[in-house]
Amino acid sequence: MRCIYCDKEKKRESLSSLFGKEDLLCTECRKKLPLDRKILHMEDFDVETFYRYEGFFSSLLLQYKECYDEALKDVFLYDLKDYIALRYHGYALAYVPGSSKKTKERGFLPLRGIFSSLGMREVKGLSLKEERIQEGKSREERMKMSANILYEGPKEKKVLIVDDVITTGSSVLGMFRALHPFTQKLRVLCLSRAGEKENAFK
Repeated sequence: MRCIYCDKEKKRESLSSLFGKEDLLCTECRKKLPLDRKILHMEDFDVETFYRYEGFFSSLLLQYKECYDEALKDVFLYDLKDYIALRYHGYALAYVPGSSKKTKERGFLPLRGIFSSLGMREVKGLSLKEERIQEGKSREERMKMSANILYEGPKEKKVLIVDDVITTGSSVLGMFRALHPFTQKLRVLCLSRAGEKENAFK
């Protein structure tokens, strides 16, 4: 079997592979994805993150999302799947909605691809009030977009908001504000964080 990213021949050398938990990345590529769990503090909630959005992780995510390499979807949660499933048992997943234009271009929903392997129920009824693109926007412009998320679904008991990257926090803040009146327990998880300036999230 070959590495899904660098195409080098892989060896079944880990205990995980012996028990059927085969990593799609080779050992060398996996070493470039060190886990670095950190909690970021926003207004009234915390955001759990696992990677820094830099180097190999950012390249991998960009290839997955912008080069439409859907086969990479299972590499991001390889070391996290069991942890998330246990920590957030009983939660329903709420994906930050993307623009319909991007979704049409890609032909798939990146967040759903990454997190669907957890087998957790998906929250329905989330949408964007207006089709806006965050790329190239300033921090002030991005934060204004936090009011752009609409929830029109039923009340939920426990919801886990998930995203791939947190930069200013505007997307998860918008999700939190939209869902908070309709949930009993609401938590937030982002795979990665851009930069180490925690004050940007306060």
